[in-house]
Amino acid sequence: MTTRLQEKNLVGYRSRLTATAGETIDFMVHSDRGESFDADLVRIIHGETHAARGPGLVVEEWSAPFAGQYPGVRQDLRIGSFFRAEIPEAEPVEALTFVVAVFPTLFLERDQTVADLTRPDGSRLACLRLNAQARIELEVNGKRRALERSIPLHRWSLVGFSLDEGGAVLFQSPQSEGVSDPAASHVCDTRWDPGEVPAKHCTTLTLASVFEEPAAPEQTFNGRLESPRLVASALGPEESEAVFRARGPESVRVPVLGFWDFSDEMGGSTVRDLGPRKAHALLFNLPTRAVRGFCWSGEVHDWRQAPEEYGAIHFHEDDVYDMGWPASFSYEIPKDLRSGAYAARLQIGEEVEYVTFFVTPAPSREGKKPPIALILPTVSYLAYANERIYILGPQQLYDLTPPTFPEALFHEDRGAFGCSQYEVHPDGSGIHFSSWLRPTWNIGPNSRAWGFSADTNLIHWLETRGYEYDILTDHDLHARGAEAVEGYRVLMTGTHPEYCTSEMYDAYEGFLGTGGRLMYMGGNGFYWKSALGSDWPAATELRRAEDGTRSWASEPGEYHHALDGGLGGLWRRQGRAPNRLVGTGFVAQGFFRHKPYTRTDDGRDPRAEFIFEGVENEVFGNFGRRQRGAVGEEIDAYDTALGSPPHALTVATAKEFEADMILAKEEMLVHVPVENQPSIRADLVFFETAAGGAVLSVSSIAWSGSLEHQDYENDVARISENVLNRFIDPEPFVMPSLVDPEVPSVPSLRLDKARLKA
Repeated sequence: MTTRLQEKNLVGYRSRLTATAGETIDFMVHSDRGESFDADLVRIIHGETHAARGPGLVVEEWSAPFAGQYPGVRQDLRIGSFFRAEIPEAEPVEALTFVVAVFPTLFLERDQTVADLTRPDGSRLACLRLNAQARIELEVNGKRRALERSIPLHRWSLVGFSLDEGGAVLFQSPQSEGVSDPAASHVCDTRWDPGEVPAKHCTTLTLASVFEEPAAPEQTFNGRLESPRLVASALGPEESEAVFRARGPESVRVPVLGFWDFSDEMGGSTVRDLGPRKAHALLFNLPTRAVRGFCWSGEVHDWRQAPEEYGAIHFHEDDVYDMGWPASFSYEIPKDLRSGAYAARLQIGEEVEYVTFFVTPAPSREGKKPPIALILPTVSYLAYANERIYILGPQQLYDLTPPTFPEALFHEDRGAFGCSQYEVHPDGSGIHFSSWLRPTWNIGPNSRAWGFSADTNLIHWLETRGYEYDILTDHDLHARGAEAVEGYRVLMTGTHPEYCTSEMYDAYEGFLGTGGRLMYMGGNGFYWKSALGSDWPAATELRRAEDGTRSWASEPGEYHHALDGGLGGLWRRQGRAPNRLVGTGFVAQGFFRHKPYTRTDDGRDPRAEFIFEGVENEVFGNFGRRQRGAVGEEIDAYDTALGSPPHALTVATAKEFEADMILAKEEMLVHVPVENQPSIRADLVFFETAAGGAVLSVSSIAWSGSLEHQDYENDVARISENVLNRFIDPEPFVMPSLVDPEVPSVPSLRLDKARLKA
């Protein structure tokens, strides 16, 4: 594996993940050894290349004006979030004071910059740091002075300094969090003479990084900062605290140079300066906002109701939104390019790198639409982008280590492109954001059979069987709602559409409300609520709130997204469980022993006759490229208590899984043994809608891996095609007649399984 890692040289990213005719995509490429590379355009038809069986990599070469050779460039690795304000009309002053609230979350054996103040020529006026001894220190005239006491970790402290002709004063004042909190023992200050300070003339304030332009952020800070204040007067600790706590600059009795409010425009990339100079700041690399601040009371849990209690920003040394590399080449999407999954293919010798993007139909496209739209779950792709959980999860759950891809090792070795929303930052806080403006090793072919790679099973199936279809993405549904899918008869999801915004959910419901047909071709879909925002268009946001199978949990009071203000967490916890949309919802996960489906009595109902036309076997799906079964990885089940339609047919079921199939934690109210739990099952479900449409849910991520068995001549493919062909047929579906319910009713298995036995 080390040899393969040494061969890895190329990575890149694109300016757009989704584009339509007439739009231009820039491609940014990093050559680790500075070697020249070739580039061309391919359409990806099948990308699951590491399976023991199957067609392997299938791409279609397309001509493109950018095709050719390019010089290789070793790019800067620009990670770490920071704040920067340019102060207009700044003139030299006789004295100044800077104060800010500091909440450190990680001590390191290196300097972490809290604030860097620079002059017009870029020279340093003063730098406030957290040093390698966990102490606040100040640098002036190249001389450093640290406080004698450490600053508390995970506690708010007021920190500041002043400069005048008499010298410098540095102080910290930790805030008590209760009667047993030893905050008072950390209060301290120091006065010293750094020598004459020429031109106390601050034109740039940088927070959480030193001022370096255009190089990468350095000495980045891990923690929260709030309410920085800069005034033209030398103040002591008590006076500085009064300036910090002032409601507005008009309450400050000394000249104000900067009075920044982090609680305003929470989803934005700017921070407003309320002071007279209007030195509004820019945020870089998407630090986390809508987090508990210095004065959070615990009484409010929605930042929109009390934004002043959420006036902090959490900076991380590994935050990344945009790597900021110059474009290596560009491509304008031509009008005649069909929708699909494409990639700029980069090559040096035998090494190949794919920078994947998706071409979707332009809203103004003329002509008749095909009957099918395959919705690729791009929000979910971003949630998993640069994941390590596929290694860590099996290690923790099963004491097994899966194969590691050289692309993943390259990213791990550099540690410079950011991780997925399944990982945590170095300080242990969850990664809330993911962006496509960075190299993403697993949004493309040649990665593990998950996400996009698994979804190409569906593309290859549609291509091989000759179906006419368009490709759309989550981002199309989010931006245009139900209008984006108007005119299609059938929507088909990807294999794991786990992450979904409100706008996307509404679009699916709107489509079904007009008689559309939906084929849910995976498992654990519509599970987490995500958010997108206009100021950070390449990013998705996630808050892992209130239950769920999760790798980290949001902090108390931080369940609402910064980008749109909506409550995050499980859709199930917000009354919109996936059962309501597609008839089934996530119940369990297991990755090593898959099962087949068994036809049920519902599967013999005349309403389901078309599903099983030509299918003679009662048990089907006991084959496949992944663990030789159609039912596995993550599975869903029918449950009317969560919104599954009562008239739906469970036409097939898989149960009695092996011990590796683990019950989802939200399915348990208390810890109980889960062996042979009836709720650990997968249900193949069909139902009609009131508008003449219908839904089929395969309820298993592994389903797509069984389609290609025996060149698509198998029961899984036959069932899929039977349903797709009937869904394409414009003849309306008819809701079944109303049936009186059973009395007494039977409690949901979801409620019964957590009940303690006497």
